[in-house]
Amino acid sequence: MKLYMKMVLLFSVMMLVTVAIFSSYSVRLNFESFSDLSNLQYVSISHTVSEALDQQISLMDLVLEELLDNASFMAALNQFVRDDSGDQKMATAARNIVLQQLYRSPLVENFYRVSFYTREGEFVTSRPEKDDYLASGTKRAQEVISSLPWLDEADRSPTSRHILAAHPDFLSVRRDMPVYGIVRAVVYHGNHLGYLEVSNEFSELEAMMAIAHQADVSVQVRFDDGTLLYSSTETPLNYAADMPQGVIVNWSDEDAGISQSVMHTRVEWLNLSLYVAKDKAVIEASLEDIFHSIVRTAVLITIPTLLLVALFSMQLTQSIRKLTRKVQQSPVDRSPGDEASIRQALSTTVTSISDPEIHELELTFNNLMLKQRESTMNEIAMREGTLQAQLNALQTQINPHFVYNTLNIISAKSMESGNYDVIEICDQFAQMLRYSTDTRSRTATMAEELENVHYYLMLSKARYEENLEFTIDVPDNLGGLTVPKLTLQPLVENAINHGFNGKNALRRLWITGKIQDSQFILEIRDNGNGFSDDQLIQLRQKIRLVEANQLSIESNDGHIGLINTCLRLHYYSKGTMHMALRNEDGAVVTLTFLYPGNGREDSGETKSSARPDRA
Repeated sequence: MKLYMKMVLLFSVMMLVTVAIFSSYSVRLNFESFSDLSNLQYVSISHTVSEALDQQISLMDLVLEELLDNASFMAALNQFVRDDSGDQKMATAARNIVLQQLYRSPLVENFYRVSFYTREGEFVTSRPEKDDYLASGTKRAQEVISSLPWLDEADRSPTSRHILAAHPDFLSVRRDMPVYGIVRAVVYHGNHLGYLEVSNEFSELEAMMAIAHQADVSVQVRFDDGTLLYSSTETPLNYAADMPQGVIVNWSDEDAGISQSVMHTRVEWLNLSLYVAKDKAVIEASLEDIFHSIVRTAVLITIPTLLLVALFSMQLTQSIRKLTRKVQQSPVDRSPGDEASIRQALSTTVTSISDPEIHELELTFNNLMLKQRESTMNEIAMREGTLQAQLNALQTQINPHFVYNTLNIISAKSMESGNYDVIEICDQFAQMLRYSTDTRSRTATMAEELENVHYYLMLSKARYEENLEFTIDVPDNLGGLTVPKLTLQPLVENAINHGFNGKNALRRLWITGKIQDSQFILEIRDNGNGFSDDQLIQLRQKIRLVEANQLSIESNDGHIGLINTCLRLHYYSKGTMHMALRNEDGAVVTLTFLYPGNGREDSGETKSSARPDRA
C-alpha cells in the first residue's frame, strides 16, 4: 500500500474518532453547563426578587416606625381624631401638624403615598389631590374607607403591620391606579385612632420583577393565606404551598396543559412564598438547539478535514518523491580525505525497501551529507583565508611604536631649539595616541574620557589659539562611571569641526555634568550655528531608530560622531544611556546615564581636580 493511502486512512480514522469523542463530550458538558446555569439563574432570580421585596417592605416598616415613634406626630393625630370641642381651628391646626410631620420625613419621599385614615372617613395623606369625589370627613369617605377589606385584620393584630396586595388607590383621582404596601393600626395611650398605610405604585413592584422577564421565566408571589401579591403571567398558577424549597422540581397542570420547572423560596418574616418557573418546553427546545448546533459543527469540521487529510497526504508524498528525484539527479562530488571510509559509512541503510520512497529519500540524504561535509571543509578553508587576510591587514598598519619614536625625536629637537610649545603638543598627541591604540579594554572611566578630551582640546587650542575657549566642569565623584572608549572626543570634535562652518570666529565650548534624579546628565554645548532644522529632524529620527534597535550602521550625513556614539552607548548600556540634541545659542548634545550612587544633587559641591579647565 502506498504511503499516502496509509496516511489518509490513519489520519481519517484518528480525526473521526476525535470528532466523535469531542462531540459526545461537548454535548454532555453543554447539557451539564446548561443545567448548572439554569440552577444559578433560578437561585439568582429568587435571591434578587426576595432581597428587593425584603428591602422594600423593610423600608416601609421603617416609615411606620419613624412616624409612630414621633411624639409630635402622634399627639397631633390624637388631637385630630379625638377632638370633640367643635373648634374648627384646633382641628385644622392638628391636621396641619400631621401633614408637616409627613413632609418632614425624608423616608416618606421614597413612596407613592403615606396616609392616615379612620373608619369615620377622616384621612390625611402625603399626596393630597383636588377631588370632589372624596373629601376628608364626608359620608362618602366614610363609606369608602369602612369597606376596605384589611381593616378587620389590622384591628385583630394592632401591633403588627400587614402587607397589602395590589389594590386600587381609593384616595387617587384615578380610581384604577393600582398600588401595594403595608398598613398598621394606630394606638395611642390605649386609644385606637385609625390606620397608617404606606403604599407604592404597583409599577414599582413590576420593575423589581423585571429581571424575570429578561430570563424567560415567570415569577409568582403569594401570601400564606393564598392571596396573590404578584404574578408575571396573566393567569396565576396554583402552586402547592408545601412544595420543597431551594430545589428545582417538575410541576405540571394537566388540565391547563402546563409543565414547568419550579423553584420555591420561602420569605418567612414576610409570610410570602416566591415561585420562579420556566416552561419545560423552552428548556427542551434550548437543549435541542445545543445538540443540533454541536452536530452541525461536527459535520462542518469533518467534511473539510477529510478532504484536507487526503489532499495533504498526497501533497506530502508527492513532495518527497519530487525531492528524491531531484536529489538523485545531482552529481556527487569527490572530497579530500578518507573517501573509502566515508562511502562505507554512507552506504549503510536502516529503512525497509517495502517503503521505496522513504528508502530512496534515505539514500539521497546520505549523498546530501557527503555534500555537506564538502561544504563544511570549504567553509573552514574560507575562514582560514579570511583570518590570514586579517593578519596581513594588521601587519600593514602603522606601528604605534614608530609613531612614538618619531614624536620623541621631534620633542628632542624642539627642546634643543627651545620650542617648548612643540614639546607640549607632541606630549599631548602621544597621550591621545596611547589612549586610542590601547586595545586591552573597550571601555574607560569618565575621568579617562575627560582627560583624553582635555588633550584633544589643548591640541585644538594650539591650532585656533585665542579663537578657542573651553570649560570642563564635571563632579569628581563621576570619574568612576564606565562608558565605551572614545565616547566624548568624537562629540567634541563634531562641535568644533561642524558647529562653525569654517568661520574664523571665537569658538566657545562647555562640557558640564550634574547629578539629577539618580541620573548623571552630561552636556556638550558650543556657541556655533547649531543644527539646521533638517539636520535636527534627521538626527533625532536616527536616534529614535537606534533606541528602537532599528539602526545599526554608521551615518554618513556629516555628523558621523553623533550617531556612532549614540549606537555605541545604546548597545553598551542595553538602552539605559540616552542622547538628546537641541539648539540653544548653538548646538547642545545631552548624554544621560544611570548614576549608581545615591542620586544626591551635589554637582555644585565637588569639581574634578583636573578640570574646571577654562582656556
